[in-house]
Amino acid sequence: MKLVFKMLFFLVCFVGLAAFSKEVKFIHITDVNLNTKNAYLLQNTIKEINEYSDIDFVVFGGNNISSTNIDNLNTFLYLLKKVNKKCYVLLGSSDVFASKGIDKNYYLKRVKRALLFRHSDKPNYVFKKNGYVFVVMDGSKEYFQSTNGYYTKAELDWLDKTLAKYKNDRVVILQHFPITLTKSQWLQTAKIEEYIAVLKKHNNVKMIVSGHYGDNDEQKIHGIYNIITESYSKNGAYKIIDMDLDDDYVATFLVK
Repeated sequence: MKLVFKMLFFLVCFVGLAAFSKEVKFIHITDVNLNTKNAYLLQNTIKEINEYSDIDFVVFGGNNISSTNIDNLNTFLYLLKKVNKKCYVLLGSSDVFASKGIDKNYYLKRVKRALLFRHSDKPNYVFKKNGYVFVVMDGSKEYFQSTNGYYTKAELDWLDKTLAKYKNDRVVILQHFPITLTKSQWLQTAKIEEYIAVLKKHNNVKMIVSGHYGDNDEQKIHGIYNIITESYSKNGAYKIIDMDLDDDYVATFLVK
């Protein structure tokens, strides 16, 4: 197995040799842009991912398929079933399009079935690992497609209630569309100030993991680690995120 590790981000307030009691390590792979012609690349990466023994789960961060059609979706689901670790799937700007017969409901029900019904069939959902709460936010559109994400009022209201529900927990948000700024008007997530206003009402969100913008960008904004993973379709990269939020420990490694 050939791996090239490059440390990109390391925020740590704890140094020691003891094992982390609440450590979580997961893989974030985003913007795969899979189609029937390039599927062999993801198949090889999945073989590599399956060799890790210390990964808790894998997140497919949206834009999993290059364009919305049933052949691409079937190919993605076929490969998804080959991952030997727990998987979570997000939606991006190219995954769903209702006029082509693949809306959010259909897409996520197919994902749930492929993962033996151990996955949510809702675009916004919550799961827990080692005492941390992971909140999946959607932001994709299904009735028309554009490269700009948008978190609706209903989604932000759901986020507000969810963060209030888990006010005593440390929360990690997983989403395709970042809430940081980018120079590209074609990629910029719309009305991010409305999202940030919700976050400011709470103090339990410690990290937001996104994709979509293409390049790696890791920064701390409003006390929250914002981690954006490079597009897999660019050069086969994915990111390993190692965290113990009880000790303010976050380390990321880009694998190419």
